[in-house]
Amino acid sequence: MEIAVIALLSLLALYYLYGTYVSARAMLNKHLIKSLRLACLMRVISFLFVLTGVGMFGVVHLSDEVLTYSYKNGVIYEDSSYGKIDSTLFVLFLTAVLLILASIPLDSVGHDRRKHRMKNASVSLIMSAAVISLGITVILTNYQSKLSDKYDPKFYRYDSPDKSRSIVICERSYGSQGYGDVFQVKDQKAEKIGEFTTLGGFRSGGKYRLGWEKTQITVIYSSGDSIGSTKKLSAKFADI
Repeated sequence: MEIAVIALLSLLALYYLYGTYVSARAMLNKHLIKSLRLACLMRVISFLFVLTGVGMFGVVHLSDEVLTYSYKNGVIYEDSSYGKIDSTLFVLFLTAVLLILASIPLDSVGHDRRKHRMKNASVSLIMSAAVISLGITVILTNYQSKLSDKYDPKFYRYDSPDKSRSIVICERSYGSQGYGDVFQVKDQKAEKIGEFTTLGGFRSGGKYRLGWEKTQITVIYSSGDSIGSTKKLSAKFADI
């Protein structure tokens, strides 16, 4: 299924590139009537918006992702430095689609035959579908929170005996892998201080043995290797 989706996206992208190439060549044809040249220009400009979006995605991902966290109503929220460009990417790809769609009536004015009008409209609609597919792929790939519903996260809070420290353990799983993220929290601030994995997507359901120390927390958790098997994680407290 995944291969089929990739193949379809590749075909749409190639078709979009070809359509842009044809439009660019036609735009330079001085014998073409003004409305058709304008329609071609709009499709070329749409390509520049798409190119800008893809280029921005590439440049941003050359830098390391920086994750920040917050704690509200018993839930840890994750923000990514990559996510800061989501709205810009959306505007760029939306503008590209609107430019292509706006070129359709200009194509219709430039052609007398219904057959030609339908052909040009179909080409523009396929190009629009290509931009929409590419835009959705880029935006979804740009940043996917590991604490989102896709990973079905569950959060468990624990306070130290003297109430001076608090941690939240997030249990999540994806496919056959299980994950545990340990956060130190204070008010609405959260700092990730440790993580662990379990086999087979195993979850402890919040059942951990905790060892509170002055500078660190020890978490003994079920690893999922076999019944009763455990592992230990030691995480130093952050200064929050």
